[in-house]
Amino acid sequence: MHDSPLTEVQDANLRTLITIRVGLERDTVDTCRMFALDPRTAERLRTLPLDRLWALVHSIGQVSLFIARDDLGTLLDSPPSVAGALAAAHAPRPASMSAVR
Repeated sequence: MHDSPLTEVQDANLRTLITIRVGLERDTVDTCRMFALDPRTAERLRTLPLDRLWALVHSIGQVSLFIARDDLGTLLDSPPSVAGALAAAHAPRPASMSAVR
């Protein structure tokens, strides 16, 4: 493991990857569906040793592995009673980087 502190992005990547791994141990099919993972990638993540996972997060650095949905702004602006239905009705897609520029 690495001794250097994690940045916010690295911490988010590590926490999400560990969350996915735990989910894969409990219910592979449901976790693959929730995180849009193909079975091959899911198995690779599930069997990756923790020290390799940690090294991966450090080597990727300030690049987020998990990008916000393209409709996140709409969900944030929606009443909570509607946001869940909107999120379920529209498949999550990463926001276009051209919209940021």
